[in-house]
Amino acid sequence: MRKGIRSSKISKQWLVAFAVGCFVFFACQVEASVNLPLHHWTYEAIDRLVVMGLVNDAMIVTKPYTRKQAARYVARALERIEGASDSMEDQRALADPLLERLVREFRLELADLGAVPSASGSSSSWFRYGGRAQLEVDAFSVGHGGSGLGVRFRENRGGEYYANGEQAQMDFRSWFEIGDHISIVAQPKYITNPHVLGQGATNNVHNAYMRELNLKLSIANIALEIGRGTQWWGPGYHGSLMLTDHAFPMDMIKLGSEDPFQLPWILKDLGSWKVNSFLAQLERDRDFPRAKVFGLRISYLPASWFELGLTRLTQFNGRGHNQSFPGTVIKTYFGSGDELNNGVNEQAMVDFRATIPHINYFIPFPSGLQFYGEIGSEDKWTKFPLPTRAAVLGGIYIPQLFAGDTMDLRLEYADTDLDRRRTGMGNDWYNSATFRSGMRYRGFPLGHWVGSDGVDYFLRTTRHMRDDLQVGINLDYSERGKGNPVFEKKREAAVDVTWWISKQFQLTVAYTYQRIENPGQITRINPFQETFQPGLVSNNNFVWTNLAFEF
Repeated sequence: MRKGIRSSKISKQWLVAFAVGCFVFFACQVEASVNLPLHHWTYEAIDRLVVMGLVNDAMIVTKPYTRKQAARYVARALERIEGASDSMEDQRALADPLLERLVREFRLELADLGAVPSASGSSSSWFRYGGRAQLEVDAFSVGHGGSGLGVRFRENRGGEYYANGEQAQMDFRSWFEIGDHISIVAQPKYITNPHVLGQGATNNVHNAYMRELNLKLSIANIALEIGRGTQWWGPGYHGSLMLTDHAFPMDMIKLGSEDPFQLPWILKDLGSWKVNSFLAQLERDRDFPRAKVFGLRISYLPASWFELGLTRLTQFNGRGHNQSFPGTVIKTYFGSGDELNNGVNEQAMVDFRATIPHINYFIPFPSGLQFYGEIGSEDKWTKFPLPTRAAVLGGIYIPQLFAGDTMDLRLEYADTDLDRRRTGMGNDWYNSATFRSGMRYRGFPLGHWVGSDGVDYFLRTTRHMRDDLQVGINLDYSERGKGNPVFEKKREAAVDVTWWISKQFQLTVAYTYQRIENPGQITRINPFQETFQPGLVSNNNFVWTNLAFEF
């Protein structure tokens, strides 16, 4: 590992902001609320409304956020659309059906906010509950099926795989809110084909598992969450450099602000803040069993159109590598030297999200556009503005391509191969000289699914054929493991159709085709190693259906 000058100034600023944030959390009172699951349809709907300018002062990059936070954004959009001028008429074709569907989803929370009338006319109850049951039936044809080669990982699916044949998945995500301070989530899952949960090096072949199970305690604006869950830190849609749900859900303790807050006194006009942190324990089968990862993220909204985030992950401890918490983290943040001298593995990231409104002849799209980006550093941030071991991600999102229409467009690019191309020394991202299993969980990167020395080009467009029927198209090209003599190249095309059958039922049907040259396969995780099959071409076909019932 290369040694560099450590920027302790930034680290101290992060911790000072974190300490100030903990103090001011008590300045506002919020009620307990469960988290929305990642990839729930409401995230895309709210993101669209934010870019369209119908939701102001929204902090939407750090996920998951809660049902009540989402309901507040919907309430702001309802208020804005009611007083909309004639100039926003072209946006109603998109905004009206989205808001109608969101009101149905968050009616209880919106009634508590006074944004819509209560169905019963009474105040909210002391005990609140809900659930989402899903049945997914899949048929996969993975080219050159056989041990290892007949399995392909699923991107951002909690460590799951594609496998040859047919299988069904069933899960039930139930949630409870008790009073103003306690919320509980449980999501057991059953898969008929055990190979879909993992094969070979990942060593996970159980049919049933608990995908999510956690308890959250909310006091003032502080949320303490204990249990198994997933997080997504960063504005990326198809992946994020630091933290996604590509890997299996981790067991962790999370502490942070439940809702965005403002600093007191004269600092109030600086904007809104949000602080999140977690401490996770990794698996037993790795170089240092049960190693820990501490994550800290500070989100800042200085203006309604711009959101900024700072993130840092620190991997430490494990059997045979005794280190304490929080002592090791504090020493790493404020000490000198690189991660090799400190005996830890670190990553840092700066990200942003900016919304630009419609401007004649410059931004021709009726609802404007959003552009976002992430710059990550593996190990210490030794050079500015681009670190020595850099990775980048950038994207553009256009919520409405044409006036009076509902078609959108998203373009996204991710690159963890930048350092290798600049310096000739690759294989840095998600790897470490100290922790040879890397910043991974059960073989999967905690961040972007493309892994080390990879690039990804992604396009997605959707259109509402009717208010209750959406069609989406994905195109993707990626290269993984480019630092190897032989590396993987993937071309992918996919189409999905979602039908909101009723208030409670949602049906999705999708098809994906992949052509993969030199496909890669995880061969071991202790330490981590992935091999690529030279000269092999795999043509994969996936058909899947998902029926969801919510109450």
